[in-house]
Amino acid sequence: MRFYTGDESGLIKAVDIDHKVSLLEAQAKAAKKVRADAKAKANAKPGEKVEIEDNRLLGVTVDTFNGSVSKERYINQMAIAEYMGESAIFVGRKNGSIEAISKTSGQSLYEFTEPGFTDAASVKSNGKNINGREYVGLGIGSEGFISCTNLGNVRFQRFGTSEKGDGEFGLMKLPVDVCRMRAHKEKLSLFAAGGREQELSIWDAETACVGSEYAEPKCKPLFKSENVEPDWLGLRVPVWITDMQFLDSNTTNPQMAVSTRHSHIRIYDAKAQQRPVQSWETGKTPILHMVASHVKPEIFYSDNLGNLNQLDLRTGKVIGGYKGISGAVTDIALSEDGKRVAEVGLDRFLRVYEADGMRRMLHRAYVKQRVTNVVWDWEVKDIDQTEIDRQEAEDIWQAMDTLGQDEKRKRQGKRKVKAMA
Repeated sequence: MRFYTGDESGLIKAVDIDHKVSLLEAQAKAAKKVRADAKAKANAKPGEKVEIEDNRLLGVTVDTFNGSVSKERYINQMAIAEYMGESAIFVGRKNGSIEAISKTSGQSLYEFTEPGFTDAASVKSNGKNINGREYVGLGIGSEGFISCTNLGNVRFQRFGTSEKGDGEFGLMKLPVDVCRMRAHKEKLSLFAAGGREQELSIWDAETACVGSEYAEPKCKPLFKSENVEPDWLGLRVPVWITDMQFLDSNTTNPQMAVSTRHSHIRIYDAKAQQRPVQSWETGKTPILHMVASHVKPEIFYSDNLGNLNQLDLRTGKVIGGYKGISGAVTDIALSEDGKRVAEVGLDRFLRVYEADGMRRMLHRAYVKQRVTNVVWDWEVKDIDQTEIDRQEAEDIWQAMDTLGQDEKRKRQGKRKVKAMA
C-alpha cells in the first residue's frame, strides 16, 4: 500500500508499507536490531568504528517524493486526481500556490499562484483577528479546480493549455472566517462551505463564480441551513462548522454530514428542510476532521486530543475508537475497500488500522515532520498472500511433466537400448 503525505515543511513524502508484514513482527525485528547494535558498541575496541544498520521498521519505506524544506510552502490541502490524462498529486500551499505533481516522475506539471495571497491582511471577525490567508478547501476535476480561503475567497478555474494556469476563471466572496470547503466528487462546480458563525451553504460555482473580482454573488445558494433550536435554557446555540462531507451522488438535493467545534455531528437533507434531520453530540471535545465511508453508512471523525472514532449514521452511536494516537489528528484516509483507515497528525506518525472487528493497529510509519495531509493511493494494489501462494503453486505445476510424457520418454529410451543391442 502507498500513501502520500504533506507536512508543515512543504515536503511531499511517499510512504510504502508491505501489507504482509505485521506491526508486531516489524517491531520485534527492530528491537532485535537495536539490541545487536548496542552489543556491538559495547564490545567495540577503543577507536573502532561500528556500523549501525537502519532501524526503520521492516516493510516500511519513507522517501521524500517532492519539495524542499520551506515554511512558506507549508501544505494546507492535498488530493490525488488526473491532470491532462496523467495521475497527479495536487497540493495547496501557504504561499498561495496550487500545484500538480506527477506521480510517475515527481515533477511539477502545473502551478498557479493566487495574486496577493501573501500580502498582509488583518481582519477582525467574531472577536478574533485573522492575520493571514490559508486554503481551507481544494477540489479537483478533470478540467479545473475550485479553491477557498479562510477569508471566503472562492476561485473556480479551468486548467488552460499552459503550465502557468491561464485558463478561464470565476470568483466569488463568502463571509470571513470560513473553516472548511468541500467540492462534490461527481460535479466539481457543486461545493459546500461553512465556518465560525457561518451556516452550511451549498453553491453552484458555474452560476455563482461569474465575476473577475472577489465580490458577493448575485445569486442565492442552492441550500442554506438554519441554526438548531435554542437549548433548554433558551440560549442560542453558537455556530462553528469545522468539516463536512457529501453523503450521496445526488447533485440536485444532496445529503450532507457536518461536524462542529461544539462536538456535534449533524445530517442535512437539502430536499427535506433547512434544519438538520439528525443531530448527535459525540462528547465534549471539538471535532476537527471527518471522513465519510464510501462503502458503509459510517463517519470517521477526530478531535484535538488524538481521538479517532467511528460513528454509525443509522443509529448515531459511536461504534468504536482507535488507540495509540498521541497527538491531534490532522487528516484521515480510507482504503478503496473501506476495510482500513489511516490517520496522520502532530505526533509525526502515519498509522493504519482495521476499520472493522477489533480495530487493531496494522502498520505504523514515522514521517519525521509534523504531517498535515495524507492521501491513500488506490492505484497501488495489495496482492493477497493467498493469491501469491496460488500463483506459486500454479508455476510449480506448470514446470512439472505429466505422467503420460514420462512414460513416453521411458518407452523411447527402451527402444533405443534394444536397437543398440
